[in-house]
This record gives sequence, structure tokens and C-alpha cells, in this order.
Amino acid sequence: MKKVLLRSTKLCLLTITLFFPLFFFSGCLPKKQTAALQVNSFPSASIFINGKNVGKTPFVDREMNPGEITLKLIPESTISALTSWEGKLTLVSGVLTVVNREFAEQEENSSGDILALEPIRDKKNASLAVVSTPDGVTVMIDGENRGFSPLVLEKINEGEHQITLSYSGYKERTLKAKAVNGFKLILNSKLAKESEGEIVVTPTPTLTSQPTKKTTPTVTPKITLTPKPTVAISGAYVEIQETPTGWLRVRMSPSLSATEAAKVYPKEKYPLLEEKSGWYKITYEEGKQGWISAQYAKKTQ
Repeated sequence: MKKVLLRSTKLCLLTITLFFPLFFFSGCLPKKQTAALQVNSFPSASIFINGKNVGKTPFVDREMNPGEITLKLIPESTISALTSWEGKLTLVSGVLTVVNREFAEQEENSSGDILALEPIRDKKNASLAVVSTPDGVTVMIDGENRGFSPLVLEKINEGEHQITLSYSGYKERTLKAKAVNGFKLILNSKLAKESEGEIVVTPTPTLTSQPTKKTTPTVTPKITLTPKPTVAISGAYVEIQETPTGWLRVRMSPSLSATEAAKVYPKEKYPLLEEKSGWYKITYEEGKQGWISAQYAKKTQ
């Protein structure tokens, strides 16, 4: 978990913290009329701004001209063809806009966020606006149900908040962001649709979570389909490669927002069980299985 720091010319401090990888950004914007843009993705993607290739993710530019831009991300993957993403953004002077994207083979299975600050007249309070795809997503803030998207909270306590978005048939999305007095924190989030037949593991939350709902017993018997045990791909292993952190997270499902189950380290080898859209499923301990990013692992025999 990393933090994004921004100081504007008025020394206003912004911190945006997400549960998926972010590039660390700090310092003052050089000129009042400039805006800042940060783009992150998984896997890495080529970045096009107004049709011009400006590099690859992770990407930060602190000297952008304010105004509307067209941003296009084309993912780079050797495993499968992933769907690219394109959208329009309005960059604001003195404000850092953060774009995050997780690619999948189908657009409906992709996810991502756009976060930005917008100055407001009330300098003594902070506010929050949440827009989502699909609409009607349940918005939990610090474990409290605050309503459904699109949602606007005119006043929210300054400081860090945990925001959880959930909707039936879609993967839950959780992030942390810091509200700042005098600004509206705007979150535009897209949830990934669960694939048909996908087995979703619901981990026990570690921080705050949605209150458990009481269920009423029913006389209708439930038919539970037990999946067949996962068998390792014959003779296949994955070797962990060097990473920026010196270790690689093992997650409970193939998603950057999934709960961490363990850590593995460079040069270690593990039996390969399954491949899926930029992820490898491995046995990391006897009787324990999880998913690792294929970006930092190499198949071996």
C-alpha cells in the first residue's frame, strides 16, 4: 500500500491511498497554471494522450496543461488479449488526477478508478462525490452504509477514509482516500463483473467491513456444488522473479483488490495449477493455494 502526496502552490496537502499499487508522488507543482496526472495499470499499458504516445504505466506528469484530454490505455500482455480503455478527463490547475485500471479480456470484467480533487467554497469542510459503473452501488465509508451511487456527501470529516463499493454480481472494490478541507474528493469507479461460473472466495475483512446481515432459515434445501480439487499442470512450475519490493503477494483471488494470503520471494519455485488473465494459481504451502501476478513470475518445467 503506497501513498500519493501532492502539495499545491497554496501548500494544500493531498493524500490518496489505494489497495492496489501506486507510484509515489510528492513535491510542489512548479507553476500555478499546471495540472498533474498519474496513471497506473495492471498489467503495464502504453499511454496515449490526445492520440500521442507518451510512455507506459506507471506514469506521472506534473506539468500538464489544465483542460480536457482524451486518455487511452493499451495493455501489454503475453498471456491473452486484453481490452484497452479510453476516456475523457478534465485536468484542474494545481490538482493531481489519478487513474487506475485493471484490464481483463472483456470490458465488463475490467475495473478501475479515477480520483481527483475539486476546490469548493466551504474552506472549513471537505466533501465527497462517488460515481460508479454500474449505478446503484452500495457505498460503505469506514464500515458505515452511506447510501447508493451516485452519492454526494456535502460534509465529510477531514482525514483518511476507507471506501468500499459493492453490488450483486460484481466484485467488491475497496480503497482508501484522504479528504481535505476546502476540496471535494471525486471518485469515479468501475466495478468488474463476476465471470459466469467463477468461484469467488470471500475473505474475512481485516479493517472495517459491511455489517453482517442476519438470515432467516428456510425449509428449501440448498444444493451446493463442490468444485473438483485443482490439479497441478503436469510438470509445470513458476519461478518468482525480482520485484521492486523484494517479494510478491499471494492473493486469495486473481485481483489486485483481493486479500493477501502470503508472500513469496524471488528465485523460489511453486507448482503451477492454473493460468488466468495475467495471473498464475500456485500451491504456496501444503494444502494452500493462491494467485500471483504473472508479471513477476516465469513458467518453468
